[in-house]
Amino acid sequence: MRTRTIAILAALSVLVVTGCGKKEGGKAKKNAMTAADSAAAASKQPFAMKEGRRLYNHYCGVCHGETGDGAGQYYGLTPTPANFTDRAFMKSLSDEVLFKSINEGSAAVGKSNMCPPWGNSFNPEEIEFIVGYIKTFSGR
Repeated sequence: MRTRTIAILAALSVLVVTGCGKKEGGKAKKNAMTAADSAAAASKQPFAMKEGRRLYNHYCGVCHGETGDGAGQYYGLTPTPANFTDRAFMKSLSDEVLFKSINEGSAAVGKSNMCPPWGNSFNPEEIEFIVGYIKTFSGR
């Protein structure tokens, strides 16, 4: 009897390990690969870009929108937040102007006083990360 119990348990373990002979569906496998590919791509992304994205999404995206189009969560701001997806507008701004507007506030570069100075919240390197990330919205 003991040998029979051991044999049954061994057979059940094999079935459990092999998944009872069922193959994983193609869609689930595809999604798992996509998630793995996404994680691999994120790990290859430079730290500066990841950090710029994180900071932008937390501090800037609320007004400027997650996609940088100026349509954030705060509707009705006058004037409206800058649209970082506008290529012509972004080409007119140097990195120094973007840095200064984040560091000292947008009023420091002749824009609205609605965007506060972030110089006391971020160190210069973090502001450079944000500038780098903002430029990706326009392909600059």
